[in-house]
Amino acid sequence: MDCNQPMIAWSSAWALVGGLAVCTGCMRGQSISLSEDVLPHEPSCKAKGQVARMPWAELHQILDFQRG
Repeated sequence: MDCNQPMIAWSSAWALVGGLAVCTGCMRGQSISLSEDVLPHEPSCKAKGQVARMPWAELHQILDFQRG
């Protein structure tokens, strides 16, 4: 597996916009100051249940793994 796959997968589900991690399914965003909270998706979000519940924590894990 390509070592960039986790980052590519994260980037397809989330976008970093103005300091927020934004779900590409429902456009709900979360500030890094709320990184220990579960992101509340819109009820109709197609990505809900398919993506990480805590996008900042998942990004942190990916970056830590890449750094070694």
